Amino acid sequence: MNHIPKLGPSDQMTVEEFLAFTLTRPDEERWELIEGVPVLNASPVKSHQLIVANLISLLHQEKLRTGASWLALLGVGTAVPASPSSLPQPDLYIQAGGITGDVPVTDDALVIFEVLSRSNTRADRAWRRRVYASVPNCAHYVTVSLKTADVTVFDRASGWQERTAQGLDARIELAAVGVTLALADIYRWTPLAG
Repeated sequence: MNHIPKLGPSDQMTVEEFLAFTLTRPDEERWELIEGVPVLNASPVKSHQLIVANLISLLHQEKLRTGASWLALLGVGTAVPASPSSLPQPDLYIQAGGITGDVPVTDDALVIFEVLSRSNTRADRAWRRRVYASVPNCAHYVTVSLKTADVTVFDRASGWQERTAQGLDARIELAAVGVTLALADIYRWTPLAG
């Protein structure tokens, strides 16, 4: 967030302008709108992508096992009421039901996941926690470290207080979707798994 220029309201790109802009960009580019400024994200490292794949796989296995109605998806632009001129894109999220339209934006995110990278500064993490907490049905915001086996869960039920799970023997519980995940499974096949 420190590297994003602060623009006055009249200079900020709207969500509609941003969506029109992204239609002109190559599919492999990953853009976010942050406080009215379009931001191109750096390409993720292999460990980041493996953790995202592990999470999607684990969540899909739980959905199949339990017959849950929620759906885990790779991240799309997320409408955040706390910042109407923003459309951040988490790494993945869980929505309440199935896909009802084919749009690049959601306002339905029960759980939001971010796999942290070098570009996620302390200010960026605090901003994301604040704006994701404004998503009306978001119950959990989860951050996954790439440096150590360390996952932090922020829960609406606790006023967004953090709970941290550390080490491959630890687990996280996502009560809103009835899922418990082992860090050993989240970090499987990464250098942190040993």
